[in-house]
This record gives sequence, structure tokens and C-alpha cells, in this order.
Amino acid sequence: MLELKKIHVFNCNMRILVTGANGLVGKKITRQLLSGGKHEVYATSLKKLQIPGAVTFTSNLLNADINFMVDETHPDVIIHCAALSSPDACEVDRFACKRLNVDLTARIAMACNDYGVQLILMSTDFVFDGLKGQYAEEDRANPICYYGMSKAEAEQVVASMSAPWAIARTSLVFGYEQRLSRSNIVLRVAENLIKGNPFRVAFDQIRTPTLAEDLARGIEAIATNRATGIFHLAGSEIISVADLAARTAEVFGLNPELLLPVSTEMLTEPARRPLNTSLCCHKAIEQLGYSPKGLTEALRLVYSQMKLDGYNP
Repeated sequence: MLELKKIHVFNCNMRILVTGANGLVGKKITRQLLSGGKHEVYATSLKKLQIPGAVTFTSNLLNADINFMVDETHPDVIIHCAALSSPDACEVDRFACKRLNVDLTARIAMACNDYGVQLILMSTDFVFDGLKGQYAEEDRANPICYYGMSKAEAEQVVASMSAPWAIARTSLVFGYEQRLSRSNIVLRVAENLIKGNPFRVAFDQIRTPTLAEDLARGIEAIATNRATGIFHLAGSEIISVADLAARTAEVFGLNPELLLPVSTEMLTEPARRPLNTSLCCHKAIEQLGYSPKGLTEALRLVYSQMKLDGYNP
């Protein structure tokens, strides 16, 4: 059942529907789209959501009539962020993972085909096996965990659409929002070090950590330019997870000695982690004007947001 909160929007350039707006990425994208006052933005969430300026509605999309939702909102673009994005949760419950990451994507893609709506799918660096790093958009997907497999399959569904489509792959997204549905590496590092807890981090996992605000600006550029195809939207620095944690401790003024660098093998997590999934973003930089912040600057932004919300290490 959809619960819509109606508002009036003027000087609208595009009408955009964002799924999964209760998560960090969906919420930041929704705020970014609203920031210029040009777009009419609809946002779905599992729980009641309040984002000033957005038309929000609460819905479990797994049980929703997607065609009815599209017919009611008449979007020009759907930005599909709703997903089961924890690799370990996907590995433990493959049925739930496939249902949300693949089957729901297929239903949304079918509705976009029916109504001629562009679909932008949020995807991940985990579609790659991590054997070479600095992956470009044309590199072959070869996931080694079920989360990556589900997103690679969702990409195939989207790439076969008759309506316009785009896929945005990103890497190790971090940022701050109140009442997030899921934490992220920077927040987990801060939370543990504040409490004086030792925190294990992988020294052999190489990523391009991505500030959520940068990702949101990149997604807006895809939508407003009606760009199609695959784009990599990630951070500006290639760095290990352990070094990212150390940089976080430095920027946040926390004790780095509590960080315990270990190998991926020692973490014994349910899902296999690809080692080097760093992404090359030259295409997005050249075609979309994508320009991510430096990592230290990005971490300082997150720190300032947390301080405004009462954080005090």
C-alpha cells in the first residue's frame, strides 16, 4: 500500500523517482536532486521517511504494484537504489538477495519498458573478481561472491531493456545521515574507536572509497544529461581499507593504535571479498564532468556533519 504525501513543485525540469531512499545513497541522491529546486522528486522507503521537498511514500517494493507506482508518479527517470547491499547478508540468505537485487530490478525494468522511463541502476565494484584493479566500464564482470553475482545479473537485466538505461557502479560508499538503515566503514571505524574497541581492518583489500555526496552528484549528472550505458562513479584515491581506517582516525582525532590490520583471510566473513576492485572513472569525468573530492577533504566533510549533529570524540 502506497502512502503518498503530496506537495506542489514549481519550475520543475524533471520528475524523478528514487527507490530505497532510507539508505545512505538513496537519501543523498534525493537531497542532491532537491538542492537546485528544479526537479520533482519522489522517494520510496520501507519506513516512514521525511525529506523536506520530496514526495515520499512508504512501500515494500517486493509486494508493490510497480506499474501502479509508475503510473501514479509519471517519472522521467527512476533511480533504483533499493537493494540488499551487505555481502554477508546476501551470502547467508541467497533467496532474499535474489528476490530484492534481481527480481525486483527485473520488475522495475519491465515497468520502465512499458512506460518509456529511463532506469538508472546502482551497482557495485563487487561485480569484478579483484584480480587486477583499476577496472574500466568495459572490463568483464566476474564476481566471486553472491552479492556481486546478484548485481551482475541485475546489470544484465537492465542492459537488455528497450527503454533507455544506465548503470552506475561505485565502491565502498561512506557518509553520514541520521537514522541510516545500514552503517558504513567510516562510521564503523569512528563508533568503535570512540568506545575504545579494537577494530580489525583488511590491509589487502584495495578500493576507491566514495563520498556519498560525490556519488549523488554523479547520479544527478547521468539523469539530467539522459546519459546511457555504464559509468563508474567512485572516489579519487586508490587505497586499502586499513589505510582508509587510519585516515579516518587521523581526521576524526581518534586513536589509530586501536586499528588492527589483518589479511582478508583472517576476517573469516561469510562472503568472499575481491581484493582489488578499484574503479577507473575517466569516462564519467570526461562525459559527465564528474569530480570527486579528495579523500581527506571528504572525510573532513563527514566529520563536520557528525559534529553538527552532536558528535564529540
